[in-house]
Amino acid sequence: MEAREVIDQIKRQAIIALDAEDLPMLIEASDTIRADDTCVAGWIRILSLDCYILVQEQTPEGEVLVRRLSSRDSAEEFIEHRLASYERMWDGCGCTIDYQHQPADS
Repeated sequence: MEAREVIDQIKRQAIIALDAEDLPMLIEASDTIRADDTCVAGWIRILSLDCYILVQEQTPEGEVLVRRLSSRDSAEEFIEHRLASYERMWDGCGCTIDYQHQPADS
């Protein structure tokens, strides 16, 4: 997959799955605004690609997801919420994450 294909898909869908081997291409084609190691499920990043703000994350099973958000502030809020969820999971809360859920402000 190429960056243009990611853009075309993200225009139509708020969340897309990306083949793991395509992740380096996405990172190379984007401006990385923020990158955090979750210590649970790989890295979570805010990327700027074309005119889109994207959050790239991995599930604990290794599925690479890219989601479109409406603004950098929304992306920052999304990441803070996700990192807090991972912290609770690390502490043994027994909680789970619905990776297909899209925030209302997307």
